[in-house]
Amino acid sequence: MHWQMLTYFGDSMLLLPSAVVLAFALFYNTSRLAPVIIWLASFGTAGLMVSISKVLFLGFLIGSARYNFTGFSGHTTMSTTFWPIFLWFIARGFSLKRPLILVVFGYLFALSIAYSRLVLHAHSPSEVISGFLLGSCCSLFFLAIQRNVAFKPISIAELLLIIALPLCLVSQGKPATTQHFLGTLAAKIAGMEHPHTRQQLLSLGQ
Repeated sequence: MHWQMLTYFGDSMLLLPSAVVLAFALFYNTSRLAPVIIWLASFGTAGLMVSISKVLFLGFLIGSARYNFTGFSGHTTMSTTFWPIFLWFIARGFSLKRPLILVVFGYLFALSIAYSRLVLHAHSPSEVISGFLLGSCCSLFFLAIQRNVAFKPISIAELLLIIALPLCLVSQGKPATTQHFLGTLAAKIAGMEHPHTRQQLLSLGQ
């Protein structure tokens, strides 16, 4: 399996614009602002929690040497927040009798992205597991509130418009520079020249 390609489905370069597209699609379909606001709040909360955890470590070495934890896995968290909701939207739009099946598939897909982070040695198990739990809480919060929202049927053409941007971004495969940005930001906030590293944290536990 091409793990680098799979892991890109959790990259913020793909998910951030896709989340905005999903927000517009929710409003277009339901003609209501509530689902849009709750969706953006859920997705934004996931991103904010990931960013805070990374800044705390990169700038102030707040983490866990025992569990090799330097912050939530962003790919895992954001993909677990996005993909179940994206597939739920498609299932509701096509009036599938069992939309839960696609939602479960969304979580399984996010789980495979999480596993790719371990295969690529980008994160520790604690960072991936905590990221999956955080993303699950955010997506389940949205689903619990919006499970009975009325949907209009969507056409194949509308579906293609919704997935056009994600497909285009996947074909480009250019990863975001989020980690570098957060490292620079954390170092500036902490008044350091360089952000902390995982090796520094692990050395504390020796």
